Amino acid sequence: MPGDFREGPIVIVGASLAGLRAAEKLREEGFTGSLTVVGDEPHPPYERPPLSKQVSLGMSAADTTGLPMRRDPDADWRLGVRATGLGPVGRQVLLADGESLPYDRLLIATGTRARPWPQREQAALDGVFSLRTRDDSGCLAERLAAGPRRVLGIGAGFTGSEIASACRERGIEVTVAERGTAPLVGALGGTLAKLAAGLQWAHGVDLRCGVTVTALCGNGSGRFTGADLSDGSHIDADVCVIAMGAVRNVEWLEYYQGLIETAAPFPPAPGAADGHPLVTEFALPSDVPDSKGLSHGPTVALTGHLPDRRLTEVRSTG
Repeated sequence: MPGDFREGPIVIVGASLAGLRAAEKLREEGFTGSLTVVGDEPHPPYERPPLSKQVSLGMSAADTTGLPMRRDPDADWRLGVRATGLGPVGRQVLLADGESLPYDRLLIATGTRARPWPQREQAALDGVFSLRTRDDSGCLAERLAAGPRRVLGIGAGFTGSEIASACRERGIEVTVAERGTAPLVGALGGTLAKLAAGLQWAHGVDLRCGVTVTALCGNGSGRFTGADLSDGSHIDADVCVIAMGAVRNVEWLEYYQGLIETAAPFPPAPGAADGHPLVTEFALPSDVPDSKGLSHGPTVALTGHLPDRRLTEVRSTG
């Protein structure tokens, strides 16, 4: 590590896997200065993959998913407080509690959050869940353990498919509504997506592709009771899991306002197949951006892997 990086205060915004490992690496490389890690959740860093697997199955409690530390990063952990912006004067991270943290170097590792259901009143119904945090998984696992009649999953990506699998292993009826042509088609490609669809059907998942959920329904007590689909059908269910992907946690950065986020069209256009037409009939995004065409502004790190998306900086030509 260069000498001028060894002592000045460093702030890491994001207290999950990336933030923890970065803090450990800084100490390993000889950084001796002040190190602060900011996280909006009240919990120390924890693993997320088990939340939709072991925790949903009831095999592990949500509070047992903590990440092991490879070494003590000797950091000041500011947990349960959000970063709200960067100071207009000097190098400062502004926090929701009114405090500001000076820094010489800043690492942004805020990751992503679950994409919310767009209708707030419907999303607030008792029985509607998203799954991203430790608290989310604990609440969902408790509801699944109560034995609902049916669970509705919105989205058949990794999270939605894993929740469907957990439900079937628990003996719970589950319907999954997926707007694409097959589960996981954007991540795995048409051939494997076809296999995934067959496996879900074989294990009793009521998988419905090519449809969207148009409304979540509730009763007079504010409890979720089912959903209307775009094909005119209605699903009666006691629990709904929103698994529509993720949104980057970067709104607090003024710099982000100068960026335009673009994405490959979804569902993909017909003919954009990933294999020979005799092998697969599922279309896939074909316009994944060329990394050579991406521009980079100030040095920041944005975590959260979204393979079909890119960030392009808008630069003035004047």
